Amino acid sequence: MTETTQIQTFWEDLKSGRFTSMVKETSKGRSVSNSHEVYNIMKPVFAEDDDVEKVYFIFLNAQNRILGIENLFTGSITASSIYTRELVKSILEKKASAFLMVHNHPSGDLNPSAEDKSISIKVGIAAASIDVCFHDHIIIGDGYHSMADTGWLKKVSSRFSELLKSEPPRKGGRHD
Repeated sequence: MTETTQIQTFWEDLKSGRFTSMVKETSKGRSVSNSHEVYNIMKPVFAEDDDVEKVYFIFLNAQNRILGIENLFTGSITASSIYTRELVKSILEKKASAFLMVHNHPSGDLNPSAEDKSISIKVGIAAASIDVCFHDHIIIGDGYHSMADTGWLKKVSSRFSELLKSEPPRKGGRHD
């Protein structure tokens, strides 16, 4: 088999989604330590149906070992709806201590949109309210963008953590 044929076969396997199930299965129990590793793991997953936005979550245990990788939401070429209730259900089912959110921009543009930032805040608040760590929101396109690496996620995380700490007293002046 020539190198060109091997590359073509590899590319067809990649585009068919065959590697998606392999990535999901072989990643269980393995640890991830940075956004570049996450990008390397997830890039092949987005090769299948790369014309629609998909949102994956990587669920982690307390040692940052992968419990599972799930595509919870799929959208159109420019957007995807995310329902935090469904995310929280998956977190609890997997008994995850932490997670990473990874989605693609079919356009290739790595800049987070206003919607990307807004959903990160919503997801972060949901996670903080059940004492689960939201490690990163990574956008994959022509490369990748990590909201944790830029410091943006830490900045907003500290804001909603403070809000949760300063919960107002309930009716009757008590904290239950």
